[in-house]
Amino acid sequence: MSDQDHFRCDPDWEEFARKNDIPLPPHDIQPSSEPIEPIEVDIAAARAGQASVDFEWAAAHPLEAVGYVARSTIIKVRDGTNISVKISYPGFARRVKDTALPVLFATHGGGWIQGSHTSEEAWLLQPLYEHLDLVIVSVEFRLAPEHRYPIWIEDSWDVLERLLFSSAQESVFSNLEVKLDLQKVILAGSSSGAGIAAALSQMCRDRMIPISGIVLNVPVLCDYRHFPTKYANKGHPSSYTQYANTFMGSGFMVWVWNLIHPSPTTGTDPRASPLLGDCINLPRHLIFVAGQDPVRDEGIAYATKLEDSGVPVEIHIYKGVPHNFSHFPELKATIKFWVDLRAALEKWLE
Repeated sequence: MSDQDHFRCDPDWEEFARKNDIPLPPHDIQPSSEPIEPIEVDIAAARAGQASVDFEWAAAHPLEAVGYVARSTIIKVRDGTNISVKISYPGFARRVKDTALPVLFATHGGGWIQGSHTSEEAWLLQPLYEHLDLVIVSVEFRLAPEHRYPIWIEDSWDVLERLLFSSAQESVFSNLEVKLDLQKVILAGSSSGAGIAAALSQMCRDRMIPISGIVLNVPVLCDYRHFPTKYANKGHPSSYTQYANTFMGSGFMVWVWNLIHPSPTTGTDPRASPLLGDCINLPRHLIFVAGQDPVRDEGIAYATKLEDSGVPVEIHIYKGVPHNFSHFPELKATIKFWVDLRAALEKWLE
């Protein structure tokens, strides 16, 4: 299947977008060497909008309605800062007594400048609650531009270390009503949060820490200035070119990469660009890619690199839908994504 096939607008999405006045990209984009203009975001306004959406979404989707309960806690990281952590798990009425549950460690999306526990529930986690019994540990790491790279990696790593290695006497995770199966830890995230999950997986591998699997949803995996030419679409426009200056387009990605890495050289760090890292001996991966997404090429390239490195990979590509398509439950692609996600994780957890 060609990149043009991935990009060609899904009819269901096209109809939805036109009804809701969402701009669609042109159908006849050609390869171009012209630089993509950054599209700056009003961060305060974006965060305020996200908070409003989070509030409404949480009110409409209480965890109790699907038999889950949640605890909020704080964990002190390396510089003494308290980081918000949300731990969600099946309530007493639906879980099997004394059965240790797999752990899904979630790092939220939001382009490193916004995002929350709730936003990742809406983007990735909600389809899992009703069907799977998991302990979900979500991290609200510190954000740019108030904080500099690699703070979101370090915060997430410190919480993961606390989960995996704290003694029972001191760990906030030991005081739950459920037991944790730390032999079945899955790292997961959406967008920039998927990039963090990918970085954490490489860090775990380097430290010989076993991880059961990695879930990357529309992952951001490489600074656009350092995308490897070996994965370029020969004779076809890149996903950045195809999706410039439109809904959830590459203009924002260019701006935010420039914001968090004003010196391009830091973007070559595998923690920032996991696609540039070593993929040997990583755990199995589940990758979801949207066809009309600036970061489409990164997700496909990472799956290719993993496969070439002998890593088991399952990749799902949803043709002709945008980066955040799963925010729209009306879409057929979203329903299929939910089914694919649950089916793959059920297989992992057998």
